[in-house]
Amino acid sequence: MRTIRTVAAALTILVIVGCDEENPFRGTTPLVSHGSSQVWELALEGFPSGWIFPAGERFFVGTGDTPSNGTWVLDAAAETLVFRPFTDVAPGLSLTRTGILDLTESRGVQTFEAVTTVPESGYTDEPAEVVEGHVYAFRITSLGGIIVPINYAKLEVTEVGREIPDDPRSRFVRFRWAYQRQPLNRDVTVGTEESP
Repeated sequence: MRTIRTVAAALTILVIVGCDEENPFRGTTPLVSHGSSQVWELALEGFPSGWIFPAGERFFVGTGDTPSNGTWVLDAAAETLVFRPFTDVAPGLSLTRTGILDLTESRGVQTFEAVTTVPESGYTDEPAEVVEGHVYAFRITSLGGIIVPINYAKLEVTEVGREIPDDPRSRFVRFRWAYQRQPLNRDVTVGTEESP
């Protein structure tokens, strides 16, 4: 009998949340974190470096505690660099599913500032080629709870270069980024908020 009551209570909560047409996270404060950073392609195959939007920091796969909330890793595909969803690299470890959309290629977006709201759909879990000057949108789904938050971010590649000119494996990407901390809010306008 307790099991039936427990299941009924859980279903009631899910129905209330599911029927709420508004953002169930509306009680959280909208806040856009933003900044600039750089991520390097590492020379060791299988040990790429990556980025965590919620923390606003880079990480290195295989050099200590690998985070479960990594968003993307910088990887090489033939002669080009790509943003690869972190779950591709660590499917058993990652609690984050990342969708990527190249807004410059798909929608003609030319500047970081021009993107105030990212699209709701059109994201792919396929790697996206890193192109200097392009603006990308990210849809970040965090697994592990009853309610699954989805957050959005944008990123502009400001430079693709090499630390060592003669070494093609010393490539890096510099970028500007903005991450909306309130789940389901697609507004990524950079205002006067502090960067982490």
